[in-house]
Amino acid sequence: MNLSSRTVGIILHDILAACFAWLGAYWLRSNLEMPAEFQAAALTTLVWVVPLQAVAFWRFGLYRGIWRFASLPDLKRIVQAIGLAALLIPLVLILFGVSAVVPRSVLILDPLLLVILMGGSRMAYRAWKEHRLASVLHPDSKPALVAGAGSAADFLLRELARNPSGFHVVGLLDDSRDKQGRLVQGIPVLGTLGDVAAYAQSMGVDDVVLALPSTAHEVRKRITQICAEAGLNVLTVPSLEDLVAGRVSVSSLRPIELDDLLGRDPVELDDSGLHQLLTGRVVMVTGAGGSI
Repeated sequence: MNLSSRTVGIILHDILAACFAWLGAYWLRSNLEMPAEFQAAALTTLVWVVPLQAVAFWRFGLYRGIWRFASLPDLKRIVQAIGLAALLIPLVLILFGVSAVVPRSVLILDPLLLVILMGGSRMAYRAWKEHRLASVLHPDSKPALVAGAGSAADFLLRELARNPSGFHVVGLLDDSRDKQGRLVQGIPVLGTLGDVAAYAQSMGVDDVVLALPSTAHEVRKRITQICAEAGLNVLTVPSLEDLVAGRVSVSSLRPIELDDLLGRDPVELDDSGLHQLLTGRVVMVTGAGGSI
């Protein structure tokens, strides 16, 4: 079987993680002062534990994935492989008559530490790779604020992470008190929608993205008016229904249009018929509101 150097490196990483987790479990069990008896037991059992875990990692296909795209399914496979190995370790030690001292707490701490080391390293690598790729592809990307911290904002941030489009989001704004100070995809919710002008000025932002496809049109009008008065460019994302259906890409941001603020579907007029009806006539328009 031919293994790439990258795969070999990942296997060695996981073996080292397994060693650190097993020894670390003994270290924590002994309150950070491992006695000689525990040191001998940890090293004696290590030669049994790590090969068993390595076989479990291989059998669960941990080396078929790509770290840059590590996700919950990958983390699930890691947990399953480590969980199976944790169940087999005491059985193997008993079966082969290994007499070293293995406290029950070590059998509990080891899989927890190993999940953190293996899962955390993969997720950290993915985050670093996406950030590095975004900075290379779009070194001159402009800072932007996102109005909204709900499902559409989450879709937007995920899509921008995968397919940068000239913007990098520096903060979110939302009127929900429960969301203040929280993080969405690592981006902080800074304040309310009414604070958009102040945050834009303090953070050097010229663009605001409305991620409010299901919000009342009065709210959209209010935030658009605030942005207009502050001289900010206002962009919007597609409707949430289109996003979920996969009909459009959330990164296809566009300037906000009048139709987005009407609160109803635009009326399709019969232009040729109206032209024939109104040509040469004096017309008075009543109802000077809305799209008029």
